[in-house]
Amino acid sequence: MRGSVKGARLALCVMFSMSILLSIAGEAYAASEVRLLHAVPGGPTAKLQISGGDASPVGLAGVEFGLATDYGKAPAGEATLTLVAGGKQLGRSNETLEDGARYTVVAVPEGDGTTLRLYSDGRPVPGRARWRIVHAAPEFDEAEFMLDDRVVKRLELGEASDYSTAQPGPHTVAARRPGEEQPLVERDDVSLVAGTAQTAYLVGSGGERTRFTILEDAATAPTVAPDTGLGGLGGDGGGLPWSAALLAGALAGTLGGAVYLRAQARSGRRGG
Repeated sequence: MRGSVKGARLALCVMFSMSILLSIAGEAYAASEVRLLHAVPGGPTAKLQISGGDASPVGLAGVEFGLATDYGKAPAGEATLTLVAGGKQLGRSNETLEDGARYTVVAVPEGDGTTLRLYSDGRPVPGRARWRIVHAAPEFDEAEFMLDDRVVKRLELGEASDYSTAQPGPHTVAARRPGEEQPLVERDDVSLVAGTAQTAYLVGSGGERTRFTILEDAATAPTVAPDTGLGGLGGDGGGLPWSAALLAGALAGTLGGAVYLRAQARSGRRGG
């Protein structure tokens, strides 16, 4: 009888622990990451608010023109993106965010207002420098983009190139009007790093100097554990989120506890 009671307690313990672990796992993976790039020339400091489902709204820090926020966690699924400044709504968009994906929301002028464009950010490849271009400068309806002296893509306003691989190291990125020889915008200090995915955003005009804003989209996990001791599970470089590490530890603890309780039950039976 005593063994049956202990066995029942063991089953309840394992079931309760696994329900907690499944809840943690849901929180760990049912999310995406979103950041905001402010590309509205002359626009005020703006914030991005993200709401969707039953989750609490997420707010990203305010940024000025030409700057981007850090990535923030956002619930996966149907989401409403709202750009606000000074308590006023500047732009709004309804999007679908995929679980585990990263996105950059670019706020750009359109007519007399502001529109939000959502770009899916790529993943890194170990040992390779991946990069792409996004055309977000309304001064150019269309532009040719160059890496060093080579034309890599012609893009219309709002378009993004596919990711491509470049030799790691310093490069010059430039943009010019189609058919012209001289670039109107050039940046010669672009460092493309192996193991990262990066995007060069062309922003400006309308009173702001046209320029490239270079953002890192993701990086491979370090081969040496960082000071946190999570060894690449910190979530900053496109690796597993830190909650996955906690999940793994909790699962190991639960299984260890189950084994211990089972052994105690058997020992009690032998002693009886």
